[in-house]
Amino acid sequence: MEEQEALKSFKFPLRNEEPKFDYKLINQNGKLSEVPLCKEYQKLTLEEQQQKLQNLQQHQQQNHHHHHHHHHRVSNQEQRQTQIHRQQQLPQQTLTKPHSHKQTLPTNNEQLHNTKTRNHRKRNAGEDDFGENDSIQSGDDFTSSDTDSNTPNSVNSQVSSYRTKGLSHPPTKKRLTSNSEHISIDVNNQEQNNPNYGSLLTNNATFASSQSSNRHRPKTPVVINSPNNTPLSDIDEDSTQQLPLPSPSASPVQSDHEHDDVEEIVESPGTLSKRLNLELIESHMLNIPRTQSELINVMNNLSNFLTEQNHNNLIFRLLQKTNRSALSSFSGLLNNSLKRDLIGNLPLEISIKVLSYLDANTLLSISKVCKKWFKLVNNPELWINLLKKDKLITDENIINQELIQSKQLIDEWCTYPGEINSAQLLYKKRTIIANRWLDPKYQPNRISVTGHGNKVVTCLQHDEEKIVTGVDDKCILIYSTKTGKLMKVLEGHDGGVWALKYSGNTLVTGSTDRTVRVWNMTTGKCTHIFRGHTSTIRCLDIIHPTVIGKDVDGTDIVFPEFPLLVTGSRDHNIHVWRLPIVNETNSNIDETTFDGGETENPYLIAILSGHTQSVRSISGHGNIIISGSYDSTVRVWDLLDNGNCKHILHGHQDRVYSTAMDFNKKLCFSGSMDSTINIWNFETGDLLKVLEGHSSLVGLLALVDDVLVSAAADASLRIWDPTTGELKSKLRGHAAAITCFEHDGLKIVSGSEKMLKLWHVNSGTFARDLLTDVTGGVWQVRIDYKRCVAAVQRFNNNEEGETFIEILDFSKPLNK
Repeated sequence: MEEQEALKSFKFPLRNEEPKFDYKLINQNGKLSEVPLCKEYQKLTLEEQQQKLQNLQQHQQQNHHHHHHHHHRVSNQEQRQTQIHRQQQLPQQTLTKPHSHKQTLPTNNEQLHNTKTRNHRKRNAGEDDFGENDSIQSGDDFTSSDTDSNTPNSVNSQVSSYRTKGLSHPPTKKRLTSNSEHISIDVNNQEQNNPNYGSLLTNNATFASSQSSNRHRPKTPVVINSPNNTPLSDIDEDSTQQLPLPSPSASPVQSDHEHDDVEEIVESPGTLSKRLNLELIESHMLNIPRTQSELINVMNNLSNFLTEQNHNNLIFRLLQKTNRSALSSFSGLLNNSLKRDLIGNLPLEISIKVLSYLDANTLLSISKVCKKWFKLVNNPELWINLLKKDKLITDENIINQELIQSKQLIDEWCTYPGEINSAQLLYKKRTIIANRWLDPKYQPNRISVTGHGNKVVTCLQHDEEKIVTGVDDKCILIYSTKTGKLMKVLEGHDGGVWALKYSGNTLVTGSTDRTVRVWNMTTGKCTHIFRGHTSTIRCLDIIHPTVIGKDVDGTDIVFPEFPLLVTGSRDHNIHVWRLPIVNETNSNIDETTFDGGETENPYLIAILSGHTQSVRSISGHGNIIISGSYDSTVRVWDLLDNGNCKHILHGHQDRVYSTAMDFNKKLCFSGSMDSTINIWNFETGDLLKVLEGHSSLVGLLALVDDVLVSAAADASLRIWDPTTGELKSKLRGHAAAITCFEHDGLKIVSGSEKMLKLWHVNSGTFARDLLTDVTGGVWQVRIDYKRCVAAVQRFNNNEEGETFIEILDFSKPLNK
């Protein structure tokens, strides 16, 4: 009962909708002739058939008047035959009445003409024997008539007499002659007055021949209608009966030359071309087809002489005689023939270029279309480009390193049993991991590490193997990324470590003890001590050799020649050092430590002086160094010009705390305590844009993959277009000043008091809280594509703070 009541109460959504299409099949068994398209094709020849019919009737009247005196001497038997003959012409005459249907005109006229032609050819083949041997004759001239005697079953007997083993044999080609003087028509006049004089002359000749034969030969009454008293139609007749081959000798060209008394005609180019075509048609008909295959070949050859419009008309006439089953087969064949593989038929390079504009989901969908498309989509180049386009991996070296480990990649992430493209599998891996970050329901593998006590973590960096932290208690701690185990404790500084960075196995640290130390992280030993700064080293950067341009010969210019270390201090100066590369294979514990002063240090390359207050931020790339200082200026230094200051960028009204640089676009960015972000052209020194919106100190800037993100003490983050300066998104949700953040172009992780949040870059929306149990500050945070490493503070019951290193891993393989 409940189901019935629910059904009654259910409202059908489309019940009151008006139908968009209205289709009604009048006759399901009808042929193609009932389709309205047939009417359009019938109009093509309607006017021509009407003209032919009128000319034929006029000629009949002239013949009847001319031979009036001759007919009164005909015997009574001949008169009866003439009456029967006129009854045979009755359907044709009826068509000329005004009330007759216009669409049936061509069909009935053609039926009558075909009937006359068949009877005419049968008598030419012989009245007594219609067999194959007797019907194949040549060289004889006969006076033809289409009203010879026939048996009562003339229709069926005529059809069967032409067939041998299912093959329809056309009658032997005969020369059409006549004693009637009406065939001798003025060819010139006919050609001028009627462009279709050729076909008209053929009809007139046939008709006059029939009339002449009627006068000299006795006739036997024939059956006008078929046995069911219904006239045969073109559509219902057997197809073999509807394809009688016309006699070549009946063509207008041969009729013109049949009479010797016709004067020579000077042919125009158009007439000559028409006559030559008729000669070609006759040449195709010299050999009588004896098989169905030969008949089809003759028909195909003759169709080449039709115009495009008439060729379509012929095709449509043939389709009219086709049953619905065959039409259905033709429909499928035509649809398949009209299909084109727009992707697979192109050259490989163009196909890959076209597919490169599609996203991953679309590529995976079209790979199911066919095997050819599957192979195209499985191209490694396509997926490597897609990795870069979607910002999953932008470094070519990282892609190559991942693909080298293809076996491990397949073992951990492949769920397809067959052969699969490693680049596509790499894209799958990176996409799954990226989606896990943004899915609040996914819980990453978490490791919490203690050991710092209540000290503040001032700097942090990590990779696949290790996590390196610097704290304000003189020590550097190295943990295992995978297990969180403490691996090394680097001791040597006499003050807190406020800056660190490593490259490979070489670690560089700057401390409040005014020294810069270089460490071998494998052995944990300090290999170099650089002295020279007179105050705390507050910031540092490592510049690797890179291509900065091309010379006059087009050769790449690489600078610097070796890695450089750039340190900024509260002493207002910037020092440039040659970075000593630690031999990773050297595990000698007793190696001596280099300790060099400012005047005797061979690693010191330049001292960049000019700032009047503490240097707070440094960004270096190639030959350019961008420095931001508490003196409210940004300076551009050119190492190719012996480290001279290229530009002093004035524009900020307060201290500069953060900098970033886009070397290729010649842009640099600076964030200040005046709450603004300035965009500069470091090549010309021009101030391009001033980005406003923050209400407090902009202490952090980061530019990655053309995405500029700023974090301020007003508890907000903002996403900018670095080229136009357009504000894309405002990220609000923190309750206190942003103390740290990092982004990779796809996601942003930001930390503040008691909060560690994740944001989606493209949409500028909040994704999730990565940690919900932080009771103190978040000191540092660093991310890569698979992990988030954060230094956070928690308070115990005694209100004593303790620092933890939190490791969140989103990269659990599918097959483990």
